[in-house]
Amino acid sequence: MLSPKSKRALLVFFHLTGWLVFIYITMPGASGLERLPEDPLFPWLFGISYLFLIAYFYCNSNVFVPLLSKKKIVSFLGVTIAVYLLFCFAIPWIFRQYFLLELPFRHTGPMQHPDFSSPDGHFHPSQMSSFERIKHLGIFSRSSQLLVVFIVSTGLKVMTQWYAEKQRLLDLENSMIQAELSFLKSQIHPHFLFNSLNSIYYLALSKDDKAPKAILSLSDFLRFVTTESDNSLIPLEKEIKMLEEYLNLQSLRASEKFELQFHRKGNFSSLQIMPLTFIPFVENAFKYGISAHTDCFIHLNIEVERNILAFTIANSIPSGQKITVNSSGIGLENIKKRLELAYPERYTLNIQYDRQCFNVSLQIELERCDV
Repeated sequence: MLSPKSKRALLVFFHLTGWLVFIYITMPGASGLERLPEDPLFPWLFGISYLFLIAYFYCNSNVFVPLLSKKKIVSFLGVTIAVYLLFCFAIPWIFRQYFLLELPFRHTGPMQHPDFSSPDGHFHPSQMSSFERIKHLGIFSRSSQLLVVFIVSTGLKVMTQWYAEKQRLLDLENSMIQAELSFLKSQIHPHFLFNSLNSIYYLALSKDDKAPKAILSLSDFLRFVTTESDNSLIPLEKEIKMLEEYLNLQSLRASEKFELQFHRKGNFSSLQIMPLTFIPFVENAFKYGISAHTDCFIHLNIEVERNILAFTIANSIPSGQKITVNSSGIGLENIKKRLELAYPERYTLNIQYDRQCFNVSLQIELERCDV
């Protein structure tokens, strides 16, 4: 929802706020640790330490953590250990060893260091035990500071990389789905054209006056295929209109013994559907369900309740007709793949048949058109 410029400004604000909170919480005075108020170099050590932490935060996020994705775990561990030794030992030791040897040490509260001052009142680190040296150098507090920066910078980078990889895989999956849908629809177009031309050829051979009407229906059908079927979703009303054109085209060559029923119920406006959803089922019914010699039928029903579409089609199976659930190796198997790609876990398809009737029941949770 935000522009790129606003996103950058918001990101900068969060980073600045985070660092201010971190510095305030971990300041020696705020954490209750002892500090040396007469130490003239304390502000320098304080500033250099936090500048080091800030630099390490961004270096770790952008340079060191990516080493893990490149399988350079040893390099990452080596750099991390080197940074720890430098920040927690080298920097404070240099300051204490070379700049603060002659500064007086004073107690500032109940949590005091033992009195290691010399008779002349000056502090000598050589008189400290190893544990007191570590406390005096601030190793514990500095280690906790570095650990917080390490965890936050590493965690944020790992989460960012995980999200980016997940988004990349999702985009790749969507691209593959669209490519496969386009391939399946490219199979459908010539398939329908082939069957429709066969119907017109049959009418032309018999010199039927319905041939011109069949050509007009085929023209309307092809216009729909070339202008609408490339879309991922189309209005449900257009899909039903195209289905009516197809039924008119196929019915032109049907015999008097053929019965076609088509019932519609519900509000079809504002709903979208994948193009060419119904045609494969209807095409399969016409191909294997009608006969010029015996009574036969095709019954269609489309109902919509809210955004749930229920489509059913039943056709007779003429005596001696081979039962099949495929049409030229494309029809029903094709639509099954398309439904799975377009409506994963949002549709149910049931196909049942016996020696006399073939039934298809399809239910889809549709999307609404953008207003």
